[in-house]
Amino acid sequence: MPRNLILAIGVIFFGIIAFDMMGIIVRLLGDTYPILQIAAMRNFFGMIPALLLLAHARQFAALPRLNQPRLHAINLLRSISVVVAQFSFYTALTKIEFATAGALGFSGPIFITALSVPLLGHVVGVWRWSAIFIGFAGVLTIMQPFSDGFSPYMVLPVIAAFCYALSSILVRLYPLDMPSAAIQLGQQIMTCALATLAMLVFFDPVAITGASDAGLIVMMGAFGGTGVMCLVIAYRLADPSSVSPFEYFGIPVSFALGWLFFSEAPFDDLFPGILFIVGAGMIIMARERREQRRAAAQDQM
Repeated sequence: MPRNLILAIGVIFFGIIAFDMMGIIVRLLGDTYPILQIAAMRNFFGMIPALLLLAHARQFAALPRLNQPRLHAINLLRSISVVVAQFSFYTALTKIEFATAGALGFSGPIFITALSVPLLGHVVGVWRWSAIFIGFAGVLTIMQPFSDGFSPYMVLPVIAAFCYALSSILVRLYPLDMPSAAIQLGQQIMTCALATLAMLVFFDPVAITGASDAGLIVMMGAFGGTGVMCLVIAYRLADPSSVSPFEYFGIPVSFALGWLFFSEAPFDDLFPGILFIVGAGMIIMARERREQRRAAAQDQM
């Protein structure tokens, strides 16, 4: 296995743990603070890793390049998507099992593939459309919408996955030479502003009175920002089609952390639906890798 791929796998695994630790803190804070306030604080402190990466790479000079009407529009759409995604996912974390919320959130690759058709003009063949339907079958199997165990809150992680997928698709509309940390910082600033505005309109903010809560809030932002940066770094270290399957490490990690912190083990709820979701993701990734190899071969001809 190439050294870069080994390093990328390690980085993405660290990022997965960072995201799950952020989710645990969100759940711990969710009984005290409005969800939009939590989202605003997460984005504020989530700027720290992006700033550190920009400083390390000496790329602050790239920030003025974001000051273009077209890029402002893209950033606004991405930020709105992320605010909706955060509100949906963070609410779900406080209402349903930790692992169930995480598993339903892994429907993201399915939405990315579907959205790439209208937004990027990609051609999706029979294999990938089949994977999309398999993935949705897995989502429905976990949710069991017509059973007594169904909770409307189970829809929220799927909404979050759709919105995160939309944000991921839109980022591809930026110039290829634009530093990822600069794009991320711009999006975090806008998302923080939108979440703060929505919080002030719909909720009364709750004052942070304890040092323990303040520490958790800073950690939440740092974990979330670190998770995003780990994904960026991992996908730059190695071929994305080789790295992306390892994101599914997040499923056993979230299950283990949900059991450790909240004594939850929704094994019967997740299987076999989670196998359909993972299988669909693997099919999509395999087809993406095949298309990349075909395109590379044509470029060499």
